[in-house]
Amino acid sequence: MDPFSQQPESFTRNEYNGFIDIAKELDDLVSPSCGGKVIVTDLDEKFVFMNNQSIYVQTAVQSSILGVALAFTVLLLSSRVLHIAFFASLSIASVLASVVGTMVMLGWFLGAIESILIGIIAGFSVDYVVHLAHAYTTAHGSTEERIRAAFGDMGISVLNGM
Repeated sequence: MDPFSQQPESFTRNEYNGFIDIAKELDDLVSPSCGGKVIVTDLDEKFVFMNNQSIYVQTAVQSSILGVALAFTVLLLSSRVLHIAFFASLSIASVLASVVGTMVMLGWFLGAIESILIGIIAGFSVDYVVHLAHAYTTAHGSTEERIRAAFGDMGISVLNGM
């Protein structure tokens, strides 16, 4: 293992399993004459990072799904229009996908900070979507007129907030 880089969880998991297999083989050979079992150490904390990486992925996925589901529920209750809540939630999910895709393109590893940021992205993107959905819902006229009114009323504020 390269002690100066942190590999993804799947790569480290394969190496960990290899070390455990070697330890079991050596246990069979050495334990009867040494009086003890082989001990595998983790001085570089690669295996601790491997477990943390698994936890980061799990919490990032759970928190982003929970955030989008909660936003959908709030939007549906506040607007009482199913398609507005659906499209607003789709917009939030698209923001999540684009941020995660950008992280992958930049070659970032999923650490504690990135996992937390993925979890709060839904909360940040909800603010903009809710304001535009509310402005659209309260506007009158055809669909195009309501879109123009929503962007006219809230577009500047939302754009400046971003």
